[in-house]
Amino acid sequence: MRSIFGLFGKSPFGPLAQHTERVHDTVVLVRPLFEAFTAGDWDQTAEIYGRISKLEHKADLIKNDIRDHLPKSLFLPVDRGDILLFLREQDKIADAAEDLGVLVTMRRTPTPEPMKAGVLELVDSVVRTSEAWFEAARELPTLEEASFTGPEVDKILRLINEVADLEWEADKRQAEVSKRLFDHEAEIGPVSVMFWMNIFRVLGAVANHAENTADLLRVMLAKR
Repeated sequence: MRSIFGLFGKSPFGPLAQHTERVHDTVVLVRPLFEAFTAGDWDQTAEIYGRISKLEHKADLIKNDIRDHLPKSLFLPVDRGDILLFLREQDKIADAAEDLGVLVTMRRTPTPEPMKAGVLELVDSVVRTSEAWFEAARELPTLEEASFTGPEVDKILRLINEVADLEWEADKRQAEVSKRLFDHEAEIGPVSVMFWMNIFRVLGAVANHAENTADLLRVMLAKR
């Protein structure tokens, strides 16, 4: 693959924003993935998982290119180690989205009808958390232009705080839907219950990694 640094010069922030875009693309498909899965449309579930997997691979290619070409001697407005930590955590968002695709195509697990709305509400809460992270992270090139100072920083800090609030909401929804799941154990069986608990755990991981990535951006800003 031709290095993405050929498009953006030596600065890592353009490529980081490109990685942000590709990671976000995987999360966008989580909602349709669960619409298909909860509807029992196994073919559509598999098709969407395939799209997520391809997008995750594209994100990996950009991640590897950044790691291979991140300048060691060029003066950067933030610590090189912080950039690499940010990149690693951001990539885990896409990894978790792909893990969800693996899980829901692994077993044809039924969704109790009374659970469907709650599951999709949890999915939406997780996606909202990730979208708030995306709004902040895609501003990295703009932050670099402003030397990580000025009013742009205040805007990003507000978005970072929003990510934290939304992740907290997602945690609450995850706990609520998990408790309701056990009301249907007799209907779907203990194996399906435990399978769903694993799905909820990985869903929560998408939001957790989004919050962690936002926190690492906060660290970069705080060190300026």
